[in-house]
Amino acid sequence: MIVSRSSRLPRKKLLLAVGDAVCTALAMVAAVMLRLGWASGLDYLQARQTAILISWGVFVLAFYIGGLYESDRLQSLGKTFAATVISVAVGVVLITGFFYASFSIEIGRGIFLGFAAFVFVAVVSMRMLYMAASRHGFMAQRCLIIGATSDARKAIELIGRHTHANLRILGLIHCGNDRDRIGKFFDDYPVLGTLDTLERFVELYDVDRLVLAAGQESEPVLLRQLRPFRYRGIEMVDFVALSEELAQEIPLDHINDEWLFMASMNNSRIHIRRLKRLTDMLVALAGLLITAPLAALAAVWVKLDSPGPILFKQERLGRESIPFTLFKFRTMRVDAESETGPVWATENDPRITRAGKWLRKFRIDEIPQLLNVLRGDMSLVGPRPEREIFIRKLSEKVPFYAERLLVPPGITGWAQVMYPYAASIEESRRKLQFDLYYIKHMSFFLDMFVLLKTFKTILFGRERTRLKAPVKQPRPRHAEVKTETLFFNPSAPPPPAKDEPKAGESEPHPRSQSAG
Repeated sequence: MIVSRSSRLPRKKLLLAVGDAVCTALAMVAAVMLRLGWASGLDYLQARQTAILISWGVFVLAFYIGGLYESDRLQSLGKTFAATVISVAVGVVLITGFFYASFSIEIGRGIFLGFAAFVFVAVVSMRMLYMAASRHGFMAQRCLIIGATSDARKAIELIGRHTHANLRILGLIHCGNDRDRIGKFFDDYPVLGTLDTLERFVELYDVDRLVLAAGQESEPVLLRQLRPFRYRGIEMVDFVALSEELAQEIPLDHINDEWLFMASMNNSRIHIRRLKRLTDMLVALAGLLITAPLAALAAVWVKLDSPGPILFKQERLGRESIPFTLFKFRTMRVDAESETGPVWATENDPRITRAGKWLRKFRIDEIPQLLNVLRGDMSLVGPRPEREIFIRKLSEKVPFYAERLLVPPGITGWAQVMYPYAASIEESRRKLQFDLYYIKHMSFFLDMFVLLKTFKTILFGRERTRLKAPVKQPRPRHAEVKTETLFFNPSAPPPPAKDEPKAGESEPHPRSQSAG
C-alpha cells in the first residue's frame, strides 16, 4: 500500500503557467516600448508599477478562468484558440472594470490594447510550442508496469485516458513463476521479464517510474523487493496513487480502512481548525455583500415565476451527522415530491421551474447558503450535504460513504466541479471518489482552486463531464522489444544455427503475438 503524501502538480502544466506569466510581463514591456520608446517607456513602467502589476495578475488569473490549462484544450489548436480569445476577453473586461470602479485609468488605451494583442499572440505561440514538445516526447516519463493482471489493464487504460501526463509505457514485468508469458503481448505491451531481471531492465530503458499493478495481496512482498529502487530516485506508485495523480479521485475498490487512516495523517491541523474557518467567514461576508444585488433580482424572479416561497429550506446532515437547515433559492415546484417522495434531482429534471433552470446553471440558487457558512453549518468547500434518508441508503450500498461526514459540508466541492450531477447510486459512488480525494488533500490552496473552478462555472455555466476513451500508445516494433530471453539469460542454450536462405526465399516473419 502506497499512500502519496500530497497531490502532484503536472510538471508540464506548471512550466506552461510559468511561461505564460513571463510572456504576459514581456507583453506589457513590449507594448510600452513600442508605443513610447526606450527612455520614456522605462519612466512609464516605473511610474505605473501598481497598475501594471494588477493588470499582469488579472491576466494570469483570466488564463485559468478561460480554461487554458484544461487538458483537452492543450491537445487541440482550435480549442486553444477559442480558449485564448475567451481568456484575453475576460482579462480585458476585469481590468477595465477594476480601473473604472476605482476611478483611476492609469494605463493608456493604446498601450492597453497593444498589451492585450501581444498577450494573445504569446499565449497561442506558447500552446503551439507546448503541443510540438508533447508530440516529440518532451518531459515524458518512461514507465514499467509491475504485474500482468486486471489491475495492470486498469493502469494501462488510465494512462491512455490521460495522455497529457506524458507517461510512456515500455512494457510489463511479470510477478509470477509462469515464464511462458515472457515475450508475449499484454494489451499491446510486451511482457519483458520477471522481478529477477527488473534491475537490468531499469538500467537498459533508463526507467523513471514503476507502476505497481499486481494486486493488493501481492503488494507487501513486492514493496520489500522494490524498495531499493526508490532510494535510487525512481518514482513508485500503485493504482490508487496513479488515480490520484491523473484523475484526481480515489478508486474505492482499491482502498481499505488502513489506507484511509494513513491518508488522514496528511491533513494540516492548522488549516482544518483555524485557517479554513477564518477563510469561510471572510469570503462569506464579502460574497453576501457583492452578490446582494444579484440575490435581490433572483428573489424577485423566483416569486414572479411560480407560486411558493422564495427560499427553499430543507434539513441536511452536516459534520459528524449533526442536522441543520439548508437555505437555497427555490428552483422547483412547491409540490415537487408530493407524488414521488424523496428522489434525486436530475440534470434536466421536469420539476425545475423556468427561473430555477437558470439559477441552477450559474449556481445563483446557492447564494443563500453563505448564511449557512456564517452560522458554521457549512464551509465554502467540502462534500455536498445530503439528506439523512439518502445518506442511510448510500451508506448501505457504497463503501466508506460515511467518510464524507467527517469534514464540514460545502457550498461547492471537488466532486461538484469534477463530476457535477449524481442521480443514481453508481454516480454517487463516483462522486464519493472525488470527495475522498478532497478529504485527503484538503488544504487552503486546494480550496482556492475549487473556488476558482466554481467561479468559472458561474461565468460560463457547467461543462458536462465525459469519460474519455483510452488512447493507445504506439505498439513497440518487434525489433525494439528487449526481453530477458533475448538479453539477460546467458545460461540458456544458444539458438540453433539457421541455414542460409536460398535465392528467392525470405526469412519467416515472427508471430504477431510473440515479442521474443
